[in-house]
Amino acid sequence: MTAIALKRLALKPAARARELASALVVVTGALVGGASVAQESRSRTDVQWIQAVRQAAQRVNYQGTVVYQAGGEMRSSRITHLFDGTASLERIQTLDGKPREYIRRRSDANDEVQCLIPETRRIVIEQRKVEESFPGLSNASPEEILERYTLKLGEVERVAGIECQMLMLEPKDNTRYGYRLWIDRTSGLLLRAQTLNERREVIEQIAFSEVRIGERIDRAKLRPAWSTEGWSVERSDHRKTVLSDHGWVVPAPMGFRRTREVARRIGGADAMQAVFSDGLATVSVFIEPHSLLSAASPSAMPGMPAPATDALQIHGPTSAFSRRVGDSLVTVVGEVPPATVRALAGSVEFRGSR
Repeated sequence: MTAIALKRLALKPAARARELASALVVVTGALVGGASVAQESRSRTDVQWIQAVRQAAQRVNYQGTVVYQAGGEMRSSRITHLFDGTASLERIQTLDGKPREYIRRRSDANDEVQCLIPETRRIVIEQRKVEESFPGLSNASPEEILERYTLKLGEVERVAGIECQMLMLEPKDNTRYGYRLWIDRTSGLLLRAQTLNERREVIEQIAFSEVRIGERIDRAKLRPAWSTEGWSVERSDHRKTVLSDHGWVVPAPMGFRRTREVARRIGGADAMQAVFSDGLATVSVFIEPHSLLSAASPSAMPGMPAPATDALQIHGPTSAFSRRVGDSLVTVVGEVPPATVRALAGSVEFRGSR
């Protein structure tokens, strides 16, 4: 018999009673603490749930491995995120295919993303507001999202060993997809997201396979894996434009708002892009001189050939449709149903430059 067991047998009744009472306090405290977390998560309003996800993605420290699946494709990446009190710093390392790293620094005044490409020793810098990436949810207000989606509370399920509240965001019409979200009940961090088609089939999924939340992160983990001394630095040549000034009429899809219009120089000519968002999904309209169409075209979908005229392409949740309008090719690409991109492409008109 061990010394610890002998000591317990030798305890006097009063001492043993005190020990038992202490143990009950610890157990009861744990149960009450767990219940309070569950009660707090259940008592959140729809707006508060969305706010919790947005705030956690920016203001919580986390690091882990993310796995993405869509259209028979699977890839993984490593993400490290630090909030220093004023800005969020993020490093994403691809773990499949060609090595890439993305370094992002975001504050209220600035949002810069650096893409590191080691085989060509290049750094491509994008300095503008970009669409939110996982585990971020959206830059839109919760009210805007809830105008187009109905939020329903699901079951409590585990993701990466962590208890999560599952939420369903059901579309209010057939121009967009639905979503299922699994959210850490304690931190509010989004740990898994699924995109569902009209038959409620999963057509895209992204999730943490392992994650650590709320731990102190050494800033050294946010540095690139390579020394970038001597690398070339390129800045995105996106610039604001107004498509109507160039004679183009591009109506916003129902329930979407225009977020930006930009132009960039490709092959000696300007290609233009209009971006629309409903708060969660985004749709882009690319207008390119027909001679620019190639696999390197900005409207080409990754892993697929460049879009052909009057052709529909589908890859996981992403749909693309192209049609020729005069001497230009109009391509609509978005994570929306095929009917949505087809209808938007059909509504684009050219009425002549001013």
